[in-house]
Amino acid sequence: MKPRPKINPLVGMLIAVLVAALAATCSGRNSADEPNEAETFKAEMDTEAARLLPALMDAVGGRLGGMQATYYERGGFGIWDYTASGGIVDTAASTTDSLAASAAVLADHGYDVETEDAQRRVRGDKGEIVVLVGASLLKGEATGLNISMGNLGTVSEGDDYAENAPPADYLAFVDPQHASR
Repeated sequence: MKPRPKINPLVGMLIAVLVAALAATCSGRNSADEPNEAETFKAEMDTEAARLLPALMDAVGGRLGGMQATYYERGGFGIWDYTASGGIVDTAASTTDSLAASAAVLADHGYDVETEDAQRRVRGDKGEIVVLVGASLLKGEATGLNISMGNLGTVSEGDDYAENAPPADYLAFVDPQHASR
């Protein structure tokens, strides 16, 4: 019988590292059964927008001039933000009254609300979601509000999903005609 050739210890270590790396990627959290962080946050924020925006629009009147939610990557380092922003034009009341109505709606929906009178803006925080409603800065617009929603933290898991996720059209939550287009 021939003696078995000896394996170089470095080659053995390299094989062990490769097997461990392969096992880690195959058994990671990103299986088809478990959504990743990016998918989970998008679903949470889209659901919250569907609940919040109709009530907000009923309270302030006017019309939402469009609002799309998309992921964008900060600095190209795999840190993602999911945000939506838009404008509400022709509100039914003054900016001050519209901001007060916005604060009341946010509080009714379980948000911790801060009112910043000096900046003419209202902020609501609920879990990882933050909503900002502020006075429009467009000249010639007597009554109008800017609205934005986003994640308080950052999404760092789910790069592929965040990069390819289709935008969500939040206007469809308040304009049934727009939803059917």
